[in-house]
Amino acid sequence: MESVIDEYYRLLLFSFYLYNVKEITCDGSVNKFIFTCPHCGVKGMLPNKKTQKAVLLWNKIQNSWIFSCAKKGSPECSKSKTMYNLIRSINTDLGEAYRGDRWHSGTTGRGHNCSHPEFITAINNFKKNNEFPATIKNIFEDLSSESKDNF
Repeated sequence: MESVIDEYYRLLLFSFYLYNVKEITCDGSVNKFIFTCPHCGVKGMLPNKKTQKAVLLWNKIQNSWIFSCAKKGSPECSKSKTMYNLIRSINTDLGEAYRGDRWHSGTTGRGHNCSHPEFITAINNFKKNNEFPATIKNIFEDLSSESKDNF
């Protein structure tokens, strides 16, 4: 069953980022969505079989949506993608928001098809290795050098 988060972001994609979306019911209960590929499709064309080559399919095993493009006319659509990877490839900020919402609901990390947000990964690495990432080290070094200069 589709989560509320997946439904929200799927409808957001359909409203603002994907063109010529058409819902098709397969086997009486399973839905799939056909649309123009956001990577290799031509935006603004009238919907027909030649332009609608991308599909969003429900994967019962992963309990998530899978994106696939039949044309494979771009490196971004050459392989199937999870919902998170599709959102991130279209809009990186929206992808990070999706990943954060999934993290708040407890559906990221091991056993799920969406990785933890970057700040959680940094915290976990610190717990394991007792070492901050390089970017955080640089911030601490800059702060310590500024404090030495001020005194």
